[in-house]
Amino acid sequence: MLASDEVLVIVTPEQMYHISGYKVVMLNGSIGPLNTEQEQALCAFVERGGGLICLGDALEAYHEYEQLSEVLGHVHGRCIPRTEIIAQAATEDHYITRRSDRSFAFVEEIYLLDLIPQDAHVLWQMAWHFSLHTLAYVRDYGQGRVFCTSMGTAPETQTHALFQQMLTRATHYVARTIEEERSLNVAIIGYGAIGLEHGTAISSVAGLTYTLVCDRNAQRLQQARQAFPTVHTCTDHAQVLEDPTIDIVIISTPPNTHAPLALQMLRAGKHVVMEKPFCLTTAEADEMIQLARDLQRMLTVYQCRRWDPDYLAIQQVLKRDSIGPIFHIETFIGGYGHPCTYWHSHEPVSGGVFYDWGSHYLDWILKLIPDIVVSVRGVEHKRVWHDVTNADQASVYLRFAGGQEAEFTHSDIAALPKPKWYILGERGAIVGHWRQERVKTRRWSGDLIEERLALAEALPDLSVFTRDMGDIIHEQRLTLPPSPSYAFHRNLANHLHNSEPLAVPPEEARRNIAVMEAAKRSAARGGELLKLNC
Repeated sequence: MLASDEVLVIVTPEQMYHISGYKVVMLNGSIGPLNTEQEQALCAFVERGGGLICLGDALEAYHEYEQLSEVLGHVHGRCIPRTEIIAQAATEDHYITRRSDRSFAFVEEIYLLDLIPQDAHVLWQMAWHFSLHTLAYVRDYGQGRVFCTSMGTAPETQTHALFQQMLTRATHYVARTIEEERSLNVAIIGYGAIGLEHGTAISSVAGLTYTLVCDRNAQRLQQARQAFPTVHTCTDHAQVLEDPTIDIVIISTPPNTHAPLALQMLRAGKHVVMEKPFCLTTAEADEMIQLARDLQRMLTVYQCRRWDPDYLAIQQVLKRDSIGPIFHIETFIGGYGHPCTYWHSHEPVSGGVFYDWGSHYLDWILKLIPDIVVSVRGVEHKRVWHDVTNADQASVYLRFAGGQEAEFTHSDIAALPKPKWYILGERGAIVGHWRQERVKTRRWSGDLIEERLALAEALPDLSVFTRDMGDIIHEQRLTLPPSPSYAFHRNLANHLHNSEPLAVPPEEARRNIAVMEAAKRSAARGGELLKLNC
């Protein structure tokens, strides 16, 4: 990573006299005109091996300078009015664009490039009047490198996550601090439906290779080989442990085995991805986090539901501040039906109902209300399904330091389900109603067959309610955004290859475990209110 004293953001022309000790200079067009001596200093800096980043209106401001135009590459363009622009990645195999979203939208008045240097490598482009125009490019000049983009004049663009990612990568690229990327080999311990999901994502993300599948079930290993012909298989996790070519291990075994396996893999020098739940106790979480920190290994949890369309839509509503600060959340999943007979329903292995869907729902709640949790109460009912050890229904009640409250309920004995989401803010509300979907087919005879899907197999109908003066309540039905492709695995690769922050830091997963563990302890004490500070 580049230190702050290695990158100089130019804010006055006089700084050009003091750039020799930096690796990268960042420039926009707002600093005013440069005199000949300042221009020469900047050009000499790049020619000797420095990195230059030109943002926003810098190309418009400096492209006609005699010497600086040589560095930028003799561009030509014209200003277009403020409008919505769709930036599209021009290449997927460059350090700056690799594993980035393929497009993003922003609103800006930009300098539309009609001409760029022939030796430029185009990274981002846009469509304008039936033609593609360059939005960002890189080129070499002397021993240095230059990154130029006409994006970034508007504050909203400057804070956009993808623009920030682009800028960070461009800084490393022009500073020549990057190394050639070696694809990281990934193994999974425990193969099933999630093994197919992981394998499909890994096979679609540059920089990751699905290498080894470990499972005791021969049929599952056969399924893995059919789905991924190049993958190797084994039945003993010791082979994963001892294989020096394995960089990342995904642990997809029953929850009570997560921590012991993760500790072994971390000690063997592997990066570790945990399936949810992270583990069963905060003590296990603390031990894993400390070991990963000591060994400088990555540790994260596959909280894949963070990219569910309804949750993304709720985040967008909150970002727009449409309903004001949240003070109350209720969430629900379930119905009335016999739980499965697999380990998911056996509390000594699964951890109990709180650790199943609760791993996702409580993760959502703790992200939507990031304040400190000060108390937890758990309540369980065992009334109908006595052939399994999990509770028939379980509820968690949280209270936060700011007075906010939240509730999650998972029930297998709810003949009438509650809404998936019921969120109250100081100026409005969000409600998400479950949709009961049916798949309709025909028998050979022509008779209609209707298969009723579980509630969780369909996205909810989400609405926002806001109040006007005079107590008029407006309802707006939300169109859910698409879920980004392979977001978790792209972040995984970007973290290890590009040092970008983890989407799911283990400390956040640890907080989830602390709440679930406290809820389970409270339920065992008849719903006693337990103090917490996490």
